Amino acid sequence: MDIKSFELLYQDAVEALVQRRLQDALTCIQGLTYNCDSPELNSELDSIRQDYGMMLAFMKQGGVDPQRAFVHRTLSIRAFGVLDKAARLFHVRNEKDFYTLTFNRYHATGSENGKKLYDTADLLREKRAEDRGAHAAQSWSEEEEKLFYATYDNLFEFLWTSPLLHPSDAEELKSFLERQETEEQALLLSAVMLSAQRFFDPQKYRVLLHFCRSAKAEVRARALTAAVWVYMQYENRFACYPDLAEGLSLLAHDESLRQELALLQRQLLISLETAKAEKKLQNEIFPDLLKNRNYQRNRMGLEQMEEDLAKALRGEPNAEWEQTKGNRQLADNMKKIIAMGKEGIDINISTFSALKGFSFFQTLSHWFAAFNGHRPEVAGILPANAPHNPIRILMEAGNFCDSDKYSLCMMLSQIPASQREMMLTQIGAQVSGSEEQLKDAVRENATTASLYRNYLQNLYRFFKLHPHKAQFSDPFRLDLLFSRYPLLDGILKTPDYLREMASFLIKRECYQDAIDSIEELLKEETADAEMLQKMAFCHQQLGQPSQAIYYYQQADLLNPDNEWILKQMYLCYSALGRYEQELECLKKMESINPGDARLISETGLCLMQLQRYEEAARRFYELEYKGERVLSSWRAIAWCNFKLKRLEQADKYYKKILQQEKTTWEDFLNAGHTAWCLGQTGEAIAHYQDYIRLFGTQKKDAAESPLRPFDDDREELTAQGIEPLDISLMRDILQPQGEA
Repeated sequence: MDIKSFELLYQDAVEALVQRRLQDALTCIQGLTYNCDSPELNSELDSIRQDYGMMLAFMKQGGVDPQRAFVHRTLSIRAFGVLDKAARLFHVRNEKDFYTLTFNRYHATGSENGKKLYDTADLLREKRAEDRGAHAAQSWSEEEEKLFYATYDNLFEFLWTSPLLHPSDAEELKSFLERQETEEQALLLSAVMLSAQRFFDPQKYRVLLHFCRSAKAEVRARALTAAVWVYMQYENRFACYPDLAEGLSLLAHDESLRQELALLQRQLLISLETAKAEKKLQNEIFPDLLKNRNYQRNRMGLEQMEEDLAKALRGEPNAEWEQTKGNRQLADNMKKIIAMGKEGIDINISTFSALKGFSFFQTLSHWFAAFNGHRPEVAGILPANAPHNPIRILMEAGNFCDSDKYSLCMMLSQIPASQREMMLTQIGAQVSGSEEQLKDAVRENATTASLYRNYLQNLYRFFKLHPHKAQFSDPFRLDLLFSRYPLLDGILKTPDYLREMASFLIKRECYQDAIDSIEELLKEETADAEMLQKMAFCHQQLGQPSQAIYYYQQADLLNPDNEWILKQMYLCYSALGRYEQELECLKKMESINPGDARLISETGLCLMQLQRYEEAARRFYELEYKGERVLSSWRAIAWCNFKLKRLEQADKYYKKILQQEKTTWEDFLNAGHTAWCLGQTGEAIAHYQDYIRLFGTQKKDAAESPLRPFDDDREELTAQGIEPLDISLMRDILQPQGEA
């Protein structure tokens, strides 16, 4: 059987087990085990078949077994075990991928490698603790450090490729992990996560659940992330493992864990914006910097560019950007990137993605390792006897994940020592005087939220940048919204969480999901004005103005004459063409802000839609008198007078408009209409020709005929007394040669 056929049959077996079609599942599994040539698996499959046959026979005879559901679930669990063991066995025999090569190094000769690795790690850990306790100021030699870290690198790969665990093996693993220091414990839990993602293993999942309650925040963050991701990936299996589902649900009984789950949810959703931030940097920020006239393509220019970018990403934008008209877009983009960084969005991946090719990252565990200056690979960059090393200070204060800290050190290690020393001196000079600010940044980076952000950024780099990323199941491609998963939804669905999540989702522009959160909240609490406003706003953003108006009206009853609500209602009425209601909203807003030029203008435009041109003109005359929005007011006054058949007055304003620099093809078209209606045919034709010329340069659709706007205005001209035949003749006069 080829690999593709095996995978299809495997999926059929999974689907059958999830749908409780055990007979079909066993038939599929029999086809899979036949290709594995494993007497152990075939024997277990025969045993399941026999037990299931007895169960069916007892039911056929009319027997009633109160344990029937339990027995069926037990048989399904056993079938899943055979299925996953068969899949793993087939994979390592037929694939030549990264997983198989790693598996063969540790498991091809039996399970004794695990015990040796456990024992070696225990001995090294105990020795290091003793040596550091006896000689607090003395560190291990480079060779001793290399041996220590190499042992845990091997343990990581061993656990990643480990087979499905027996309960006794799981207890041994749990006990071993409990003996580890925080850093090693966290590292190896990431290996357990990768293993459980590759082939579902209920015993490994129980280990993850155990460490979700760890007193160590770093360990807890990794275990909780792993438990959530594995559940998301294998949600359909959890019906067969009620103890696993219950174990995950019980985490909600600890309020601090519930808060961390909510924090994880927010950070997972923020991680989805990484690609957007990276695209903005690559397509807008960097090109804007490079084309800026102040940056010459020489060494000093690039240094200045990098310095300005670094300042901006730390929240210190260059003041000159604001003062230079040509750089306003750059300044706006920088502000957006700074805001993204403060929100926790990953803005560094674009910079560091090119720095994952160092040999350091060829070792799988290094992608998950917490940053440690004792590692031999970075000890020369961050010597322990230099506590005020500027690179160390910047890394502690900066928004860098562990993976990027290692990238930075690897890059620095490639620079000759003399140049590196000079660079460190320069950075130290820049850091000098900012110690208090840096200390504040370090404190901010020591929060639980920062732990989750840091770890998820490490994971994002691994699943997106690792050379063998295609061979791993990328959890960032899953639906990461917890409310899609009943178990997670049940854990977090409290009024406070729903309210907070609705606001968070709105900020992320996930409007339908925000509506779902608010609807759930409304089942628990009486609606208030803020809740109704958010519901209305979401419908508005989804292009559902009628639904939005319904909720805005309710919000207005609870919070009358709120300017923001009135503004949104006016926009919704405008979108629906309900101009009478739009006018009511505008008048209420004017009573709150009398004399506001924008409101006067909007009210005038609304009156024009209602064909109340006399009233509309008075509004725009008011703006002209005040000297506000003059050109747009002239256009409105001219058109109102045209509609009121005050052609001389309209012509007066169109002449003023056409003397301005920012004229449009619409200006010339309307001026042509006015001149023609006044009997000034030659002047009208000249205006029409200017309109056609400008239309060719300003139109959005290249295929659109320049005479389309003229044709659209036929009714306007006939209303002014122009004969239909004359309109057709004028059209032929204006028709460009060669066009039909």
